[in-house]
Amino acid sequence: MNGTGNHNFLRFLRYVAPYKRYVILAVIGGIVKFTVPLLVPQVTQTLLDDVFLNEALSTNDKLRALWTQAGGLMLIFIIIWTPFTFMRHYYSGKAGQKSVFDLRCDLYYRILRMSASFFTRNKSGGIVSRLISDIQLVQNLVGTALTNIWMDLSALVVILFFLFRIDWQITLVALATFPFYLYVFRMFQSRIRRSTYQVQEEISIMSGNAQEKIAGSTVVRAFTQEKHEEKSFFQDSEHLFNSEMQRIRYQSTSTATTGLLTRLAPLIVLLYGGYSVISGRLSIGELVAVTMYLTPLYLPLERFTELNVVLANSLAALDRIFEIIDEKPEITDKKDAKPLTNVSGNVHFNNVSFRYDPHSPEVLNNISFTAQAGQKIALVGPSGSGKSTIISLIARFYDPTQGTISIDQQPLTNLKQKSLRQNIGMVLQSPILFSGTIRENILYGKPKATETEIKNACKAANALEFIAALPDGFDSQVGEGGALLSGGQRQRITIARAFLKDPKILILDEATSALDSESERLIQSALERLMEGRTTFIIAHRLSTIVGADKIIVMQNGRIVDTGTHKELLNRDGLYRNLYEEVAA
Repeated sequence: MNGTGNHNFLRFLRYVAPYKRYVILAVIGGIVKFTVPLLVPQVTQTLLDDVFLNEALSTNDKLRALWTQAGGLMLIFIIIWTPFTFMRHYYSGKAGQKSVFDLRCDLYYRILRMSASFFTRNKSGGIVSRLISDIQLVQNLVGTALTNIWMDLSALVVILFFLFRIDWQITLVALATFPFYLYVFRMFQSRIRRSTYQVQEEISIMSGNAQEKIAGSTVVRAFTQEKHEEKSFFQDSEHLFNSEMQRIRYQSTSTATTGLLTRLAPLIVLLYGGYSVISGRLSIGELVAVTMYLTPLYLPLERFTELNVVLANSLAALDRIFEIIDEKPEITDKKDAKPLTNVSGNVHFNNVSFRYDPHSPEVLNNISFTAQAGQKIALVGPSGSGKSTIISLIARFYDPTQGTISIDQQPLTNLKQKSLRQNIGMVLQSPILFSGTIRENILYGKPKATETEIKNACKAANALEFIAALPDGFDSQVGEGGALLSGGQRQRITIARAFLKDPKILILDEATSALDSESERLIQSALERLMEGRTTFIIAHRLSTIVGADKIIVMQNGRIVDTGTHKELLNRDGLYRNLYEEVAA
């Protein structure tokens, strides 16, 4: 293992540490499992040399000795070996499951707290592959590596003890291939690990692309791009196949080489042992015992080869997991950050500029405006003018590159993120619902809301009537992304969710676009009720929906080019009037 691998392995042991008692029990069980069978060659040697080939014993004495020793060994297997074997497998499995349970939860908690830029850089399918596929590989580290290594070492010590008792010279012959084995072990470990890392990267890429296309399957079919997507998936699969084959080549070469060494060694021992029997140095019973010990002697070596593969695969997965755990969110709370309380809803932008990364062009340039508590502020302008970026900055999904944003005279960077977002409600162009019931989705805005509060929120959102008409009412399933509901129904549920949350600041991002006239009428009237008494920011391409806004901010190329009411802006020759006349035409 290299330095990073050692470090990540030690970090993972912290997850194992709370369950070390299970590991210890598994190791004890494994030691008994693998050492009890080592009594069989000893009994065999005794029976051969001292009983079967002993002319001084009668037939009855030989039978009595056979039944005593073989029967005693059978009892040991029944009474001792079986329960300890169960203990070995059960507790190693439990330790592995418990450890990766904690690691998986930590990884998921960290993902949920990442800044918005993290999700912009990484596809959701790739993130999920680390959460599922990589974690699964790490589990083998406990179930195999941390328990088997102690069992195999213990078995080797016991075997070598018995072998040296029989004959030290033949023991050294049996160990002749060990140096070659260690060389092969070390040579292939780093190669297998690098190839595994590449495989997991390819899985992330393929998972991300596949999930994206499956989610957008309607668009794929609408534009008849099935063949194109088949070709794209084939290319991703081919890259994964090539990476997998490289790993398989390393693993196969390692297995074949160590297998050759462990197959040659018994033949070398047999040649030397046969010569020793012929020359009178060894008895037949001793040679038989030695040959019986060869299988358990070389079996741990073959398992060490498997362990090498498991270790390389697990460490590569750990590297990918800790890459995410170690990534620092760009948006964090200051140590002295304060909760946002007694919110009025005054929002002020002061010379705010923003770019998504140091190498990208500026998205906002010197933006300044004030939204008084309870005002309706509309943001209009061509696509790419920076409207959605302003919304993201208000919720502090990003921090400005320059300038400050404040709520009630408090800079956002001085506030706790949780308290800030608890006071902000969002209704987006594409309503986001999660698999589950209507009730569960509405309660996302206020998990401890009463049944009365839920119904009042739905009534205000013009959603109560259609929910009541469903066979299961509030307990109706919405499907993945709300697929079992119409677009208007999904949007009204998100509005009900916002009503239930009762925020002081409201963000409406194209909330009535792509709807039929009836749904738009119901949603618009619900939004009018929702905006009452709240500072509201509205992004809308349909300018007819913002004629009543207290202030309209007109944007172009990341700058504010005009500000005023609908009437004031129409009376001026500018971008707003041009946009309005285009829509009217």
